[in-house]
Amino acid sequence: MPNSIPMLDLMFFLTESQDNPRHVGAVQIFRRPRRGGSKTVRQIVEAYRRAEPQAPFNRIPVFPKAGRPQWREVDEFDMRHHVLHLALPSPGTDQQLHELVADLHAPMFDRHRPGWKTYVIEGLAGNRFAIYHKVHHALVDGESGMALMERTLSTSASDRRIRPTVATEHKPRAVSTPPALQAALEREVARLARGSMSVGRGTLRLLEDMLAGLRGYSPEQARAFTAPLTPMNDPIHNARSVTHTSFPFAAMKAAARARQATLNDVALAIIDAGVNRYLREMGRPPEHPLVAVCPVSLHGEGEKEATTRASAIWPALGAPSATIGRRLAAITASTRATKERMKSLGTEAAYAYAVATFALTELLAAARPETLGMRPGNLLISNVRGPAHALYLNGARLEAMFPVSTLIVGLGLNITFMSYDKQVIMGFTANGSALPELEGLARYTQEAFEELLADVRNSKKKRN
Repeated sequence: MPNSIPMLDLMFFLTESQDNPRHVGAVQIFRRPRRGGSKTVRQIVEAYRRAEPQAPFNRIPVFPKAGRPQWREVDEFDMRHHVLHLALPSPGTDQQLHELVADLHAPMFDRHRPGWKTYVIEGLAGNRFAIYHKVHHALVDGESGMALMERTLSTSASDRRIRPTVATEHKPRAVSTPPALQAALEREVARLARGSMSVGRGTLRLLEDMLAGLRGYSPEQARAFTAPLTPMNDPIHNARSVTHTSFPFAAMKAAARARQATLNDVALAIIDAGVNRYLREMGRPPEHPLVAVCPVSLHGEGEKEATTRASAIWPALGAPSATIGRRLAAITASTRATKERMKSLGTEAAYAYAVATFALTELLAAARPETLGMRPGNLLISNVRGPAHALYLNGARLEAMFPVSTLIVGLGLNITFMSYDKQVIMGFTANGSALPELEGLARYTQEAFEELLADVRNSKKKRN
């Protein structure tokens, strides 16, 4: 039975293009069980192809000549079109997996079929295989999609039930999180329109920041809209680069405690160091500190209301040539200051500020920002809370899981890090035409983390 597509879901169809489609994805990497492992993948593929997709995975968009676009549910599926069984040349490397996923992630969905695909990929070295889920953002947002995948897995290796994602009940979450930041902000537009005072405060702050930004970058005074021009700000074309890496959770927390910082600050510092080295290797080092776009929660302590309370901050990161210790100190101070500044606006105005700034980011990118000299940011960095314990599928242990994100015009690098079973996993999605060979960026980020640990150890020795 047809029903109208909600306006804010419709936006994902109306704003997508071949160069920047509006779908999201997630990669899960599993290790086969010792017993019966030879049959594990085949059983998963067969179960997925037997599945009967439930809403919203049975819907296609219909755009009539008159009237509002509608969702229409379909009864017949070519499951071999939606569930594909692929293999890397054995022994497949993680880099080969990343390159394959990047190629699979680039194309838009055919709107005559439900907007989802699942790729089961064999051949990974170390007796591993991967599953890449790709779904249109109008069907599932980032957090609810990750939560849905978690419900399809088991906490026990002896549980051999296979619960296909598309046949599992979908429970959209009311509280939005970083991977769906753009969607979260867009959902607030209608409500914000009813709060003219809040919108006015947010818009006024935005105008103040723009006027300050017109004066250009200053090392003495923090000014918005003065991010340096980098390859991350290049036009986005239909090519993606994808990679991931992981870090021990306990070591990251210990480094944060030692420097009176947060885990987020540590992540920003090592990412910043990695990105700066990556840009130097490209021959395009930034002229001054990069600016990150970081989603933040505006929920008050103890607040339990299940509504969106998200905005974003735009902290300046470390100086391009800073040591890792000085970089972390600068980022810690910057994130604290920008959070306090955003909180001073109040929740409603903070929403308005973020919505307007994201809209302005795209407008400036389309208007050749190099001629205006105004850029809100360089890269988007998000944090997602993941499962704290190991998960399994048909006896295979989930070793890593990372999102493959959509990109926002003007921000051609999206990095999401999430916790899972005593580790922090970072997923990198980039504009492949401007940022190729992301494996180097992941490696430089790892090396920056080792430098930070060494810096913390040296500081302890000096104090003792």
